[in-house]
Amino acid sequence: MKKSFFLSLLVMSALAVSVRAQESSAAGETLPATDSLTVRQDSVLAAYNAPVSISDISDNPFYFRLFMPLTLYGSVIDDAVNLPGEFVFGEEETGRDDSDLLPIEDFSGKENELESEINNVLMNIYLERPDMVRMTEQELRTITGSVNIDTEGLANGLIQQTTNQGQRLSDKYEPEPVNIKPKYWKKFGKFSGKYTQSQYSENWYKGGESNHSVLAQVTLEANYAKNQATLDNKLEMKLGYYTTEVDGETKMKTNEDLLRFTSKYGLKAWQSWYYSAQVQGYTQFMAVYDKKVPTKLKSKFFAPAYGNISIGMDYKPKFKNNNITLSAQISPLSYNCRYVSVDSIVTSFGIKEGENFLKTIGSRVESNFKWKYKDFTWTAKAMYFTNYESVESNLENTIDYQLNKYFSLQFFCHWRFDDSVKRKTNKNGDLMGYHQYKEFLTLNFNYSW
Repeated sequence: MKKSFFLSLLVMSALAVSVRAQESSAAGETLPATDSLTVRQDSVLAAYNAPVSISDISDNPFYFRLFMPLTLYGSVIDDAVNLPGEFVFGEEETGRDDSDLLPIEDFSGKENELESEINNVLMNIYLERPDMVRMTEQELRTITGSVNIDTEGLANGLIQQTTNQGQRLSDKYEPEPVNIKPKYWKKFGKFSGKYTQSQYSENWYKGGESNHSVLAQVTLEANYAKNQATLDNKLEMKLGYYTTEVDGETKMKTNEDLLRFTSKYGLKAWQSWYYSAQVQGYTQFMAVYDKKVPTKLKSKFFAPAYGNISIGMDYKPKFKNNNITLSAQISPLSYNCRYVSVDSIVTSFGIKEGENFLKTIGSRVESNFKWKYKDFTWTAKAMYFTNYESVESNLENTIDYQLNKYFSLQFFCHWRFDDSVKRKTNKNGDLMGYHQYKEFLTLNFNYSW
C-alpha cells in the first residue's frame, strides 16, 4: 500500500511539473534552479559539491550516469520510494530468513554517500524534466555499438554528446561496412649467410691450408594467383668466397656463384594439372681463373649464360599433409640456348670456335619438391633436358635444420651431368667423365621477410 502510494505520487508530480515546464516555456520564463542542479533546454550542468576534486570525475565510475543520455534507473527510484528493508524496485521478494547467514560488511561510507547524492540529482531531473528521459535501464542494456565521449567535457561536468530524442545510440554509432579486397600477390624473401675461419700451423701433421670463407644467399619470390591463373616468379642469388695461397700471396676465390631467375605461368586445366609456360635464365656474378695459370680466365658474368623457354603441363598435387609441396613440369617443346661473351673460352661450353651462341630445341622435365617436418626442411630441384643428341641434367638437394629463429645447419649438394661440353683432364692428365659434383655443410644465419 505504501509502495503504491509513493509511485502514484511520483507519477502525478512528474506530470504536473511537465505541464508547468511547457507553460513556462511558452511564456518565455525559465525554470527555477535547484540547490544542486541547473536545468537548461540545450544542456544539463550538474553542479554537485562532491567529496572528490572535479578533475577526478573522468576516473570515477559513480559519475557516468550524470553524463550519459538521461536514463531512467531503477536504483534511483528504489532510494526515493523504499524504506530500508522493504521491497526493491524491479526485484521479487524472496520471503526467506537470512538471520542465520554470515554477516555482510557494511560498506556505507564516502562512496555510498556520493552514490546517494547522485541518485538525488537524477531524481530531481526525473521530477522536473521528465521529457528529457531518453530510455529506460532495460533499453540501455540492449544497446550495442561504441560510444565516444569527450573526457575533457566529463571533467567539466558537461554532457558533450547526446542523441536526438527517440534515437538509439546504436543508430548513431552504427559501424561503417569495411570493404576487404582480396590479395592476389604473395611475396617472400630470405637471406642467409655464413662465415668460416680455419687455421693450421706449418707443422700440422696432416698438412692443411689456413683460410677464411664466406657464403651469402638471397631468395626473392613474388607469386600471383587469381581464379584459374597463377604466375610464380623467383630470383636466386648465391655468392661464396674462400681465401687461398697462390705464389706466396693470399687471394680470394669463389666456391659458389649463381644468379638465376625463373618465371612460370600456369592456367588450370583439370584437377591438379595446369597448362604452363616457363622462362628461365641463369649466369654467375664473378670471374673465375685457372689454379695453375692465374691469368687464364675460366668463366665470368655472361660467360656462360643459359636460357630456356618451355611449354607444357605442370602437375601440382595437393597433399593431406600441408608440409609437402610438389611441382612437376613436363615440357615436350623446350627451347634451350647458351651464350658465352668471351671468344677464348667458347669451346669449354660446347660452342664451336668462332661462335658465341648455341641454341637447341628438345624436351625438358623439371620438378621442385619441399618437405618440412618439425625443424627439418628438405628442398629438392631436378632438371632434365635433351635435344636427342646430348643431355643436360641437374639435381640439387638442400637439407636445413633450424636451430633457432635465426640460425640453421644446412647441407647442400649439387650433381650435374652434361655431355655436350668438352671433357676435362685431371691432375694426371687423364680425361674425366661428364659427371660433376659439389657439396657444402654450413652454419647459416637466416632472416626472412
